[in-house]
Amino acid sequence: MCKRTVFLMAAALAVALVAAPANAAVVTVDAVTGHNGGNWPSTLGHLSDMLNGNGSNDFGTGDHDPGMDTSADSNDPATWLNTSTSWPTEWLADGRLDATTSANNKIGWVVMDFGSVVANLENMYIWASQHNTAGEDARDYNLYYSSGVGIDALPAMPNSRAWAGGSKANADYNFGNGDWTQIGSTETLSSPSGDGVTAIRSLGSISAQYIGIEILTAENTDPNDRVGIAQIEFTQIPEPSGLILLATGLLALVGLRRRK
Repeated sequence: MCKRTVFLMAAALAVALVAAPANAAVVTVDAVTGHNGGNWPSTLGHLSDMLNGNGSNDFGTGDHDPGMDTSADSNDPATWLNTSTSWPTEWLADGRLDATTSANNKIGWVVMDFGSVVANLENMYIWASQHNTAGEDARDYNLYYSSGVGIDALPAMPNSRAWAGGSKANADYNFGNGDWTQIGSTETLSSPSGDGVTAIRSLGSISAQYIGIEILTAENTDPNDRVGIAQIEFTQIPEPSGLILLATGLLALVGLRRRK
């Protein structure tokens, strides 16, 4: 095969592979903790069930399978299918933090731990399902990330049920300590209807071990009501495939031979 033919084949392969859409990898969450993560009874409200669906195209859990199906188009929330108008039992705190005394006036928080630093995080997919008509879904929230350097110790999984004498003060967490960095500004999940609201939050290729969500408001303004999020999933920007590297190598080799 002549050098010109090899060069053209390698060039065509490289162009085709670069132009082809790459499937983002779903990132597995190792542990999750949050303020009063359990609902009642004890079989409900598992923070771990909020993540790690049964497949890359759905947010299903053992309690609610398949949960939210994103197979139609994972980049278009309008096409996502939710299977229930009732509250999925993934994370629902049975009491809100006191916004007048908590750090940054939050009413709830949850932190996802990847187990180690993950590079090139792409998106956070979030489903804030309504709980019947009670409006316990999160609305205004801040998003943070951290590599874990100097942060306050997180309570053990599955939740921070640190209620001292009935007080919620010990269930708070301060994202102002350590190397927590806020991603963008406060965002608002739109008011859900039917099966709830879905959204994509860009993570901008950050590297992080922890992602923290600080909930500031819920749809229902009753401070004695519950608050929660249905399901969350994270994706990572895929690395260049081996075929792309091979095509690049062929182009470099042919170029070197032509110079000689």
